Amino acid sequence: MGDLNNGCGFKEAVCIDTMRIFDSCSDRDCLEDLMVTLSEEDEATVLEAAFIKAKCVEVTSATFSIDSVPFNKGFFTVDITYTFNIEIDAYENAQTPPTTVIGTATFNKKVILFGGEGSTKSFSSDDTTTPPALGCGTTTLPRATVTVVEPIVLDAQVRCDNPDADPATCTRSVYVTIGMFSIVQLSRPVPLLVPAYDYCLPEKECCANTESPCELFERIDFPRNEFFPRGLGETDCGCGSDNGICDN
Repeated sequence: MGDLNNGCGFKEAVCIDTMRIFDSCSDRDCLEDLMVTLSEEDEATVLEAAFIKAKCVEVTSATFSIDSVPFNKGFFTVDITYTFNIEIDAYENAQTPPTTVIGTATFNKKVILFGGEGSTKSFSSDDTTTPPALGCGTTTLPRATVTVVEPIVLDAQVRCDNPDADPATCTRSVYVTIGMFSIVQLSRPVPLLVPAYDYCLPEKECCANTESPCELFERIDFPRNEFFPRGLGETDCGCGSDNGICDN
């Protein structure tokens, strides 16, 4: 984009349709003792193993249920159901390679956020779905979104479903503890008046890559951090000196 601080000021005020975030929250969840569902074959492999280790976990889906909060206009409860895929290594003993299995787990989270009020329906020429019937006096629901980073498996173990049962005869399952960071937002489509400076024209020119693979490789910076990782508390100085030493 061009320089917006060129002294010319904005050209005009324009109205745009966009999603306005009315409320949001961030959270750090430690999801303890989630039961992992496995296929019969994988479950037998895990239960017969001497020990297990969880390799990784990923969020595969998140479904939402939004309801208005009684006597609190504009506030909504957002129920989010996460589904996880958990990759587990089952070891028959310490000397043999593990057998990798994949299970699933779910977790339900509820938050209350302000989502504003609205009772309008929007129709567009490129709509593929028809807005649902609301009924008289019903407010439209805001849109809920959640952003997550890949979770971390903190613990994985096989244990009795009933902690008080006899370990020799109890029904056992796999349980995991997951750490996850998330941001939940409620937003609505609104028309906003914003200052317009100019149309956005890219300053970078398109060019075809005519270099040979070796010429292209020569232009890649040497990945020094891959060979010499920074220690705890150290930062990349970025001073541009040859010896990498920064003056304090």
